[in-house]
Amino acid sequence: MPGKKYLSGGSAALFLFIILGACKKSPTTATINLGEDAILVACNPASGGPDTTIAVAILIAENSEEVRVFGLEMSFDPQMFQYQDVASGNLTGSWTAVDANEVSPGTLRIGGFVGGGSALSVDSQGALALVRLKVTAANSSNNQQSQICVNHFTDGLSGFQPAPACTTFTLKK
Repeated sequence: MPGKKYLSGGSAALFLFIILGACKKSPTTATINLGEDAILVACNPASGGPDTTIAVAILIAENSEEVRVFGLEMSFDPQMFQYQDVASGNLTGSWTAVDANEVSPGTLRIGGFVGGGSALSVDSQGALALVRLKVTAANSSNNQQSQICVNHFTDGLSGFQPAPACTTFTLKK
């Protein structure tokens, strides 16, 4: 399809393996169309018990313009998770700042700016930020699923499309 970028299943798995370090098997025939200006979120591990710390990666692929600043919101169930901290991703390691602020229980505002670092070039692929959440699982039952989502993209992400905007965590007691 003209104008669309594709990652083969193996490339997508390798991409997530590099970012999250968690792939156990690589698909052999799947094709994933992330499209241009794609943003996605993934958690590692995808399941665990109380007191487990999970890493939530905010990933981009195929940006059509240089990115020098970004903003977004992340939402999660505050009965399931407690915010710990945020770190720069592999794409923003040289940036002056990548930070998060918990504006209400279960809602983070996350942003970053290049400052003296390097802007993200067109067609970058990788993590903007890594958010750590601790599983508290207050009033949650075994095998309960909870979504972690990103939305309200601003600045250099304003034209980005979720691919997908949510990831699912499963509680294992």
